[in-house]
Amino acid sequence: MTSVFSNVLAWAAKNERPLGAALFAFGFFTDFFTFGVLPIELVNYFFIGYLALATVSCLGSHIFIHYHDSTSWWKKTLSVLFPLGAQYAFGGLLSGFVVFYTAHSVVTVSWPFLTVLALVFVGNEYFRMYKQYLVFQTTLLFFSLYAYTIFGVPLILGSLGPLVFAWSTLAAVVLFALFLLALRLLNTARYKESRMRILQACAAILIAVSGSYMFGVIPPIPLVMKDAGMYHSLSKISGGYRVEGEASREWWDLRTPVVHHVPNTYVYAYSAIAAPVKFGSTVVHRWERYDTKENDWITVSKVAFPITGGRSQGYRGYSERNSLPEGKWRVSVETANGQVIGRIRFDVENTTTKPTLQEFTL
Repeated sequence: MTSVFSNVLAWAAKNERPLGAALFAFGFFTDFFTFGVLPIELVNYFFIGYLALATVSCLGSHIFIHYHDSTSWWKKTLSVLFPLGAQYAFGGLLSGFVVFYTAHSVVTVSWPFLTVLALVFVGNEYFRMYKQYLVFQTTLLFFSLYAYTIFGVPLILGSLGPLVFAWSTLAAVVLFALFLLALRLLNTARYKESRMRILQACAAILIAVSGSYMFGVIPPIPLVMKDAGMYHSLSKISGGYRVEGEASREWWDLRTPVVHHVPNTYVYAYSAIAAPVKFGSTVVHRWERYDTKENDWITVSKVAFPITGGRSQGYRGYSERNSLPEGKWRVSVETANGQVIGRIRFDVENTTTKPTLQEFTL
């Protein structure tokens, strides 16, 4: 048994880089296909578990980095397992973030995070060849911690907004400072060698993420747009809404939906926004028309209404407009400070006859 264990350990140590990449990918893809169906409150516990594993593994890697060739079997074992544990934890963390940033937002909002994720995959392999791997690993931990607090602190406080984001930033900085203190106590020489590069990299992340929030690039997690659509009539009934809309297209038809609009009649934008229990926020329907002369989207009107969390299918709300000019339109569903939850895109074609409509209950 001891011989088998030694052989397995030797093989793992020799193939640490491909094993780490495989565990990173495994953590990414398994969570990508599961986090989308789990309640937000349960996903939060997964994030906490991954962060705990990542923190412990990073500290362990920092301590046992020089024990790959140790004669002590337990030191040698930990020198192999801690880096692999960190790879798996980071893969799980990033996969969870990707699910929320891609599945529940528009592409124009998500692309900065996706770019960072691609750089993480490249850097994860590139920096392992250099002593600065400690810099990359700890920087990745700070990025993951920051991405989590942006998601976790609003869950605790039950709201969104600039002040809540500021608390999220403070929480990430304080927790990471405690992690750096532990690094210093456990391996002072190695920490001092990498300290400035770690602080510089983390400062760059802090500036980039804060700037992204200020410009509305970061989606307002944990808000999720569960349903949305454009309708020709809408009336409130017991337990929901009765609406009339044009026939829905097949799932594979990716063309922008067309609203056949009779002038001087109303068109309704409907959205259902899911939020955790006891979570309160304000949702804004921003009606925008594409101006071909300006080559830009022009805000026509904004309608705001409060929402509360707890309903799995989302808190329902709507806005309305009449006499829409022909052309490209969209309704951006946003928070009060401009973070985009989702968008409803449609083209308007005016007609003198009422189109064939179907009745739905929402």
